Amino acid sequence: MKIVIIEDEKDLGILMRNFLVKQLNVKTPDTVKIATTLLEGINFINQLNPDWVFIDNNLPDGKGINEIEQIKNSGKLYNRKVVMMSAMTNLREEALRNGADYFLDKPISFVEVKNLFPEYE
Repeated sequence: MKIVIIEDEKDLGILMRNFLVKQLNVKTPDTVKIATTLLEGINFINQLNPDWVFIDNNLPDGKGINEIEQIKNSGKLYNRKVVMMSAMTNLREEALRNGADYFLDKPISFVEVKNLFPEYE
């Protein structure tokens, strides 16, 4: 499984990566990339062709919510899951309309993240 986390709060990105690597028993942490900008995240998506993308809304170079459709439809993988993360809960419906598969409220609950992957329990 390959995952890209686009989160400008580097510490949160690292916590998420560590949790996902342990939770999903990922053999190589290199398959879980952390980007702190939208541009860096899009580059990782193009390089890695991930199964999952976790994306924050407020990024230094743009709004994640505006990139969901592009992320869903880019690359060779057409069943990619996109998870929007934001403290702005009023964005939930818009994110889902834009193609997000899930919406996680910030602060992130790792119980909710774990629930996204029931096959790994």
